[in-house]
Amino acid sequence: MRQFLVIALIGFATAASAQTPEQTISKGNQLYKQNQFEKAAEEYKKVAATDGKNPNAQYNLGNALYKSKKTEDAEKAFGEAAGASTKKDFKSRAHYNQGVTQSRQNKLPESIDAYKEALRLNPNDEQARENLQKALNELKKQQQKQNQNQDKKNQDQDKNDKQDQPKNNSKINQKQAEKMLNALRQEEKRLQQGQDKKKQPTGNNEKDW
Repeated sequence: MRQFLVIALIGFATAASAQTPEQTISKGNQLYKQNQFEKAAEEYKKVAATDGKNPNAQYNLGNALYKSKKTEDAEKAFGEAAGASTKKDFKSRAHYNQGVTQSRQNKLPESIDAYKEALRLNPNDEQARENLQKALNELKKQQQKQNQNQDKKNQDQDKNDKQDQPKNNSKINQKQAEKMLNALRQEEKRLQQGQDKKKQPTGNNEKDW
């Protein structure tokens, strides 16, 4: 992904008794180049606190916050920078960086929108195009995995339902079978008793002379 860049600032005053926003941003840039990202962020925040619409301060704040691993805060700062600027190239870079922070947070739909906006403002940005494609592919993979997991869950549920059904039926059938078997035994016993009665002598047979 694209290396984050601090915007180079020029033409700021040096004779004023109090630091101007440009001077404060310049101080932050120096700290940033020294890898003192948290201190640099504090300088950019000073400007943002008094001039929230300063796109340079917001953009550089986003860079410093990102380097400080405060990705969510960086995302917000880049969004502020993009909204505050009227320059297409600047807005495109801010949206691109915002997309990077969103991708890092697995906010893929949001990052896709950010990359699309960066490309709309700068159609020649190949890195934005590449990252957009990566985000789209990753989102597709996640959706496919979710669908597969849901299908497996449904299949497992259907399997459990089918396994439960025969058990209930088998119990009912077993009871019915036992009842039928007992009835057959009773009938067999009754028939046997009838046969035994027929075989017994009646007492009025004629004597064999």
